[in-house]
Amino acid sequence: MNRQIEASRGKRWVKNGTGRLFWLPEKMTGRLFWLLFACVFLAICCFRFLMQRQDWVYVKLVEHGVIQYNPEKMMEEMQEKAKNINFGEVGTEELIRLLDIEKYNDGYTYIAFYGEDSTYQFRAIEPPDWDSLTSHFFWYDSVEVYTGMDYIGYLEFADTTEQVMVYSMHQVMMILPYFFFSLAVSLLFFSPVICYVWNRMRYVGKLKDEILIMAEGDLEHLVTVKGKDEIGILAKNLDGMRLALDENIRREQEGIKANRDLIRSISHDLRTPMTTLYGYLEIIGQKKCSLQKQEEYIARCIEKVEEIRALSDKMFEYALVYEKNEKAELAEVSLWELMEEIEGNREFLRLKGFQVQADFQAPETVKVCGNRALFQRMSNNLFSNILKYGQKDRPVLIKTAVEKGNVEFTFLNWKREDCGQVESNKIGLKSVQKMAKLQGGSVFVAEEEDTFAVSVRLPAVARCFIGDAYSKEEKNERAADKK
Repeated sequence: MNRQIEASRGKRWVKNGTGRLFWLPEKMTGRLFWLLFACVFLAICCFRFLMQRQDWVYVKLVEHGVIQYNPEKMMEEMQEKAKNINFGEVGTEELIRLLDIEKYNDGYTYIAFYGEDSTYQFRAIEPPDWDSLTSHFFWYDSVEVYTGMDYIGYLEFADTTEQVMVYSMHQVMMILPYFFFSLAVSLLFFSPVICYVWNRMRYVGKLKDEILIMAEGDLEHLVTVKGKDEIGILAKNLDGMRLALDENIRREQEGIKANRDLIRSISHDLRTPMTTLYGYLEIIGQKKCSLQKQEEYIARCIEKVEEIRALSDKMFEYALVYEKNEKAELAEVSLWELMEEIEGNREFLRLKGFQVQADFQAPETVKVCGNRALFQRMSNNLFSNILKYGQKDRPVLIKTAVEKGNVEFTFLNWKREDCGQVESNKIGLKSVQKMAKLQGGSVFVAEEEDTFAVSVRLPAVARCFIGDAYSKEEKNERAADKK
């Protein structure tokens, strides 16, 4: 058993592994959550990576001349001018003018002079304080400006050599643009979420259009089933509902057509026996035939009446089955009244050569909430089936009992050997089920190879079970009704 479970798990793993690269939940909410989580994680990682690569980007921008900063060239230009100047004979401002240092004042360059012993002399250029800018807008107050571009050089004057320090703050130029660039690139990782939501919403719009097509009556148009999430399941159920509705409408139309055709056929078939019956009765009424012929014509009239009754019963059964809004008037009916209907049919079975065994276990004082006329039709249908399909040499069992507040009538018969050759459309049984339902009851059918059993349950009136005192009252009512 464990090996089978492991083998099935292995097959499922292989199927999932070959079917798709990544596992995602089937529900849309779960997919969206995990997709959003992955996009947030990737976006944060991307943003952190780009911000850590800011110095490298700055160096590349300087190397490609995008940011203008070349301290070596500055020192070469100042050296050409410094070799003819006596450092000790000029003041600071005069020295700055002679070396033309102001042209290097771009707001990001800091130049300071030191002696040969690294003693601080003076600042030639001092850019504004950028710490306030970075701390007010971003978290760059805790990030040092890249110092890899700082330069230390020497100027040889006519009388001495001075050490010159060139500090670069050009990286400040790219703080804002690079931040927004990194943020924009990181936000691109949210595009799968946007694409997924947009795709599902477009699918919802498509389902809306297909539902409107169904609402207009076109049930042949397929509903697009895409995905296994909630929307996909909804689409699958909608398509199933479309197929079921189309099938029900088709069957209903076929049933209505078959019902109409049957009524037309039966109406036409009724004319033949009625015409014949009329002819025989007319002959008998004119007394133009012998007594022997009269008896023969009367027998034929009985046969024709039986044909007419069978055809009318069949028409009623079809009308009952296909009637949608029929309602029955229900009342309290004593069980003994219903038993009279069963007794009459049982006697008719005996006259036809059947063996009948009755088992009446329900007290006659019980009352049923039903309709006697409908019960009579139900009884006729059930006994007609016994006459048509039952064996005469095997007993027919009729049982009446009270179970769980219902009166149950059970009819069991053995089937004839040529039962399969007898044409049957089950309309009689359907009419019995419909009439039982109209009375608040139910019908259960149990068919086996040799036997056929039908149980009809009708609701009993609850007050009939309160005790013997009431049973006596019921007996008095029954006696009064008989009188």
